[in-house]
Amino acid sequence: DHKPIAVLFMDIDDFKTINDSLGHAAGDQLLAEVGERLRTTLRAADTAARLGGDEFAILLDLEDEGEGVQAADVADRVMQMLEDPFTLEGKEVFVRASVGIAVAEGDEAIQSEEILRNADVAMYMAKERGKGRYQVFEPEMHDTALKRLEMKADLQRALEHEEFVLFYQPVIELDTGRVSGVEALIRW
Repeated sequence: DHKPIAVLFMDIDDFKTINDSLGHAAGDQLLAEVGERLRTTLRAADTAARLGGDEFAILLDLEDEGEGVQAADVADRVMQMLEDPFTLEGKEVFVRASVGIAVAEGDEAIQSEEILRNADVAMYMAKERGKGRYQVFEPEMHDTALKRLEMKADLQRALEHEEFVLFYQPVIELDTGRVSGVEALIRW
């Protein structure tokens, strides 16, 4: 109905480590506790949902607020609510998350899949820039994600067609001229 909205896409950083070290029951307990903390952090007009694994989406109604500012404020609150430790299997566990933010103005014709994808792309950019942070989606991020996908496909094809060549290069100590090791290099 042409209201401004924002979607926050949240992924718990290093969640696999919790599952691997404390077990899946502890991981499930963490997800439930994160969900409960989200519920108490958000306004009644906002909606949070677990998408699967350790991913959550948050839908913000921005009708009465400044779009980007409010979404970033909510992302800050989400990060702060994770600062308090969780107790899992009798151990104190600290959790961080990466959050991507995508905003749709009221007059934009944007599909739900597109805004969720944009928030997901922004979340991956946040992870790439150091985890435990949020990132607002910018259109060039989509281009970067497409280029990364194309590069991955090119690399896979090059591997299948045996286009990589292995070279060994000596590492030489400049003072003595002695070979102290070898680098392995792959050239395409």
